[in-house]
Order: sequence, then structure tokens, then C-alpha cells
Amino acid sequence: MKEKIKVIMDVDTGSDDAIAIMTALRSPELEVLGICTVNGNKPVENTTENTLRVLDLMDSQVPVYKGCASPMVAALNPARQMRRAKDVVKVDGRVVTYHHEYLEEFPKAKSKPQEECAVCWLIDTLLKSKGDITIIAVGPLTNIATAMRADPRIIPKIKKLVVMGGGHLQTNTTSASEFNIVMDPEAAQIVMTSGCEVLLVPLDATHRAWVGQEESNRFRSFGTPVSTAVADLLDTRIEAYDLLQPITFAPKNTTPPHDALAVCAVIDPEVLKDVRFCRVDVDFGGSYGDGMTIVDPRVRTDDPKNVYIALDADREKFVGMLFDRLGEK
Repeated sequence: MKEKIKVIMDVDTGSDDAIAIMTALRSPELEVLGICTVNGNKPVENTTENTLRVLDLMDSQVPVYKGCASPMVAALNPARQMRRAKDVVKVDGRVVTYHHEYLEEFPKAKSKPQEECAVCWLIDTLLKSKGDITIIAVGPLTNIATAMRADPRIIPKIKKLVVMGGGHLQTNTTSASEFNIVMDPEAAQIVMTSGCEVLLVPLDATHRAWVGQEESNRFRSFGTPVSTAVADLLDTRIEAYDLLQPITFAPKNTTPPHDALAVCAVIDPEVLKDVRFCRVDVDFGGSYGDGMTIVDPRVRTDDPKNVYIALDADREKFVGMLFDRLGEK
């Protein structure tokens, strides 16, 4: 039997993180060593509770470590966050959004996070490893960057860092930026330029891996607790995307479950298409370009190429992988 891929997940659990976590836990190819939470979609207390809710539903004993409660620098100047796109709308007095305060689709968590903080656990675990751990980061990169700055010895210990974030031609939070990156652009720049092997799965790829109402209905038809939760999460996202951010090249009633694509890329890299080795930097200047993922596709770049970036995805393969793991069991 092929050896399992050891992974650590770093999440800011909202709706798409939840699907990503469930996908990872249901993938026989992966050994999830632990899950770190971070401030992002919601405060870290909420993202930790949401993560625990998902693990309880899955009856999983994977340990959860609560991480950083605020960005490294960005939150020190509130004006930097003023231009962010609004992600909430009211319909007949009802709140429609991508991520509610808590995952309403899951019961309150009974399990608890570990006492050790995420940054300390990351450093300790990576230093003790054989350099065989892949990190799947699907939230702001605060935990990862803080760990790298606290102890740079972990950098060569990371086998690969797969990041869901950023965008080359596609943005969602400002005219220049994607949410995970603009939430902590300094952290993102530290990670991109760390020297790790970084695979960036940006909006350009995740928007091509959309899931629609037809797939949600099929998940619901299986009738299991996991498939029903997936359908509920997808329906929440579909309604929000239709109202707030419709995908222009996809049918109506569709949503990209962004973070799950990063998990699937670790399992089968062929789920990504048009992967290029480029120079990637992040703007952290605090102006209109704050959080912009600057991708230099030129052959002769000003600085060395540092990031593999996927600009497309195989939607059929991706959806098939989700059904294989989260469908009828």
C-alpha cells in the first residue's frame, strides 16, 4: 500500500474550510496530523469552534490547535481594512453570507482544542519531523509566517506548502486582492519568499472548480450526516454567490468551494491545470493595491521565481473526487 501523505491543515473555518476538512479526513491518501486555526473568515474563537464542530461530526480525534487572533501588522492601521468588499446582504430580513458567525449546519462542539498554541505546535512538530510534512493552508497565513519568523529552522523541514489564496486575474475582496492574502499581506509575503516549495491555488483555479445546485442535490440525496452537511454548506454558498459574487462564466446557482481544491491538489496534482513556476510577491503597502498577488509570468524576472501557481482546474475531476470522499458511505 502506498505510504500516506502526512499533512497539517491551517484553517479559518467557514463553509469552504469545512468541506476541505471533511475531504481531507475522508481521503485514505492523507494522514492529517493536526489542524491549526487562525483569525480569518471569523475571529479565531469562532473558527476554532467551527473546526471542532466539523471534527465532532466526523467522529475524528485529530487534534486542533488555536492560533493567531490577529494579523501580524495589517490590523494596526484600521484604514487598511476600509476598502474590503462587503460579504453580507439581507433578504426579507434574513442574513445571506458566505460564512455565518458559526457553522449552523453542525451541532455545538463537545471536543476542545489542545492547550498548546498553533505556532508552538507547528514549530515543535516540524522540527521533530523527517521533512515529510505537507502543510495545506487555506486561511490567512499568520500562523505559518509567525512560526517561520520565530524559528526559521522549520522552513527546510516543510516538504511542500499548498496555499489556497490570491488571484492573478481574479479577485474578490478588493479590486486588487483575494481575502486570505489581504487579511495578512505581510504574512503572505513572508511565506511566498521563504524558500519553501509553495504551490499557490488562487481564485483563477478555484473559480474554475465550481460546484452547482445539481451536485448539492445529489449530495443531499445520499442522506448521510456528512453528505447532508456538505449539501447544506453548498446551498449556503450558492445563495451567497448568486447574490454577492456570481461566477460570470459558470451557470447560475454555482459556487467554488475554494479550500477543498487545495486538499484535492495534494491528493492528485492533476486536478490543477496550467501550473506555472513564476515570481510571486504580495503588495503590503497599505494603499489600493494592498494584498495584491503580483504574478510575474515573464521568462526573465526581476527576482528569482519562487512559487508554482495554478491558473486553471479540472472541474470534472474535482467534483468526482468530492463525491468519492463525501458521497454515500
